[in-house]
Amino acid sequence: MNSLKDPDFEHTGPGRPAGHLLRQRWQPVYASEELEAGRAVPLKILHEELTLYRGEDGVAHIVAGRCAHRGVLLAVGTVEGDCVRCRYHGWQYDGAGQCVDQPAERRSFADKVRIASYPVEEYFGFIWTYLGESPVPELPRWPELEEYGRFHVIEHRKWNYFHDLENTVDDVHQYWVHKTGIYQDDGNAGQIPEMSAELADFGLTQTSTFSNGFVRRLALLMPNTLYFNSGAGVLRGFKSFLWNVPIDDENHMMFFLFIAAHLPPDVGARVAAGVREGRKYLAQLRPVDDIIRAVLSGRERWEDIEDRPDQVLIEDGVVLLGQGVLPDRSLNRLGSSDAAIILLRRLYARELAAIEAGHPLTKFPTPDAAALTRLDSSTP
Repeated sequence: MNSLKDPDFEHTGPGRPAGHLLRQRWQPVYASEELEAGRAVPLKILHEELTLYRGEDGVAHIVAGRCAHRGVLLAVGTVEGDCVRCRYHGWQYDGAGQCVDQPAERRSFADKVRIASYPVEEYFGFIWTYLGESPVPELPRWPELEEYGRFHVIEHRKWNYFHDLENTVDDVHQYWVHKTGIYQDDGNAGQIPEMSAELADFGLTQTSTFSNGFVRRLALLMPNTLYFNSGAGVLRGFKSFLWNVPIDDENHMMFFLFIAAHLPPDVGARVAAGVREGRKYLAQLRPVDDIIRAVLSGRERWEDIEDRPDQVLIEDGVVLLGQGVLPDRSLNRLGSSDAAIILLRRLYARELAAIEAGHPLTKFPTPDAAALTRLDSSTP
């Protein structure tokens, strides 16, 4: 186990302190619209193999990834009613994980077999699950934002989740990595902002102050929810949420949610629909991961990265994977501009130390919509 001076942020498997920390919160795992009734899909979240399926009644369920009989993936099976049946020998499980049918066995045997199951809710276009201990906390909700148009972006990132967590609270990189980026049309081109960060009851806030008076803020809602007000162009004014959810130690999913709360609901819905159509266009382009690895290998130059709507993801990917999939953060030399990263690491170190010592974790409240609005970027 790492010492308190070198805390282990990166490893999130069962029994690891960081894994325990993340399991105490609901995590998004899938897009609701992509799971039709009667379908099962495999998931891997926080090193756990899972089966996500939507029953014929439209209700989503998550159970263990494999059949208790011979270990076959349940996701290749069939959904019948509100149950999933293994393709191999027909063992069937309900949404609570109870085996309810074994065609080649006596009924009494099925009663003795149960696999893991997990709470599931659907909200803001995502399917969520909770993998932690009882009691199950309430899923954070922002009812004031529910009526507005929204869209989501989901990305598989092939490096440790903590890379992206730190990157989002690091606004200095915007100047160097995204020189044609999303904040340049606020009159801030050519400026490196003054950085500050402070603790909050929900986690931390980071503030970037530019010489023209523009202030950009973002918030980390512990342990892995990020909130910020989006930058420029069609996304200006969208309230943005980001969850970095580990698959394992070398992969994670990024779940972006963009809410058009600055627009009337009908206008926001049209904008969101247009952006969703744009995502279909992006799906036809060269994969982001291919470009990232080509630049890092030297086969292509940074300057050759093509202009495209998801260019920010490519640029971030190059510098994040360029650190290594699992870097040694104890070698970092952080300065004053890294104030938010320093606070983030301290928060995690504090909570991981509490877990190792068997002490209670901090109860981080979820800020309501009004509190989030007070964090939005401001112009002079």
